Order: sequence, then structure tokens, then C-alpha cells
Amino acid sequence: MTNTRRATSRVGAALVVAVAGVAVTHGTSSADPAGHQVTYTVTAQDSLMANISYINTDPPSPSMAAYNADSSKYLNSVHTPIAPGGPLVYTTTLADPNQWALVTASGGLRVNPQFHCEIAVDGQVVVRQDGGSGVTCSTRPR
Repeated sequence: MTNTRRATSRVGAALVVAVAGVAVTHGTSSADPAGHQVTYTVTAQDSLMANISYINTDPPSPSMAAYNADSSKYLNSVHTPIAPGGPLVYTTTLADPNQWALVTASGGLRVNPQFHCEIAVDGQVVVRQDGGSGVTCSTRPR
């Protein structure tokens, strides 16, 4: 019986320490957010192979210098099939989506696919755009 009480006390103490650790970790992460969830959505009215490009990482500074020096570090490009009405969705985390959120779609040499793109930041759609054989959605100030 004594061994059971000691084991229960140790488990209880470990649980208190674990809960305290979670509380401290949660408090730290709330005070220092990692960024904003950015969701890029692309649709088309026709089936085709689409060229999709989107920013997946913030460059290290707010200027365009780092991006212009090597955009492939920050921009993903995919060549992928798209079906009518079937969305292609890409999600990333950006520290400054107002500066860097961007998605483009193009394709359709023989068809005009009528692309549609959207950018949502933290679940709120902030940009929508329609285009024929290509479309660009960007939050970047013009």
C-alpha cells in the first residue's frame, strides 16, 4: 500500500510539473507569435496543367533585395493538374503577409481556363481575383 501511495504521489507530482511546463510554454508562444497563417487557393473552370507559384517564406528583410537576389528561396513553383472547380490549396506561415503574400496561376495554351485565386490570412479572405489564362493575387502594396 505504501508503494502505491508513493507511486501515486510521484505521478501526481510529475503531472503538476508537466502541466506547469505546458502553461509556461503556452504563455511564451502567445506572447511571441510565429506569424500568420496564409492560405492560397486557386481554381479554374477547365481541366489543364497549371503553373502555380506562391510565396512560402518571408525574405529576411522588408526590402526586395533578398527576394530579388534569389527568389527561389522564398517562392515555390509547381506544375500541376487542375480540375474544373477543384481547388488547389497551399498553406504557409508568413511573418508579414501584407508585404509578401502572393500567388499566381497560368496555363491553357488551347483553352482559356478562367482562373480564380484567393489569399486568406488567419482565416480571413483578403484578396480575390479572376483571370483568363492567368491570374495574380497579391497583398503587396502597389
